[in-house]
Amino acid sequence: MTWTIESVGEADVDPAAVWALYADPATWSQWGHNATWARADGPLVENGFVDVRAGYGTVYHCRIRRLEPGRALELIVKPAGLTIINIYEVEPTPAGGARVRHAFEISGPIASIVRPALAGMYRRKLDAEVADVIRMARNPGEPPEPRSAPTVSQPERIWHRLGRARRGGREEQSL
Repeated sequence: MTWTIESVGEADVDPAAVWALYADPATWSQWGHNATWARADGPLVENGFVDVRAGYGTVYHCRIRRLEPGRALELIVKPAGLTIINIYEVEPTPAGGARVRHAFEISGPIASIVRPALAGMYRRKLDAEVADVIRMARNPGEPPEPRSAPTVSQPERIWHRLGRARRGGREEQSL
């Protein structure tokens, strides 16, 4: 089973300013709901990798599935029992602003089991991400608003423990 949740926002912001946030992993912890840091070895490229440390400590080695410069970025993340495609898109609007879309495409052996617990929770997190990206794109160069540590839900803690056990206690996860 595969299911998708998304959040979309339109604002009077430059699409290039939104894209600059997507293209720079160093900014992801400022707007991503569960990233404490993100690093790439070089410029983002399709089929390249970005390491992202989740709020619960696991470092995911995320593969870039799709990269359309100035338009779209998709990352594959594989917590225990799931495959999650993180989708980040920006496009110009007729009024001269930007339409920002963040989505998760969720599949895997436990996707249908976790849907009731995740759908609403992650929708709120995606809503916050879209709002943060728009705010940051609107005010480039301003220091980011202070963020508290990412909120880690009970299901995320359980997946972390399952994944860690599967990896023999290591905090890093690779594809």
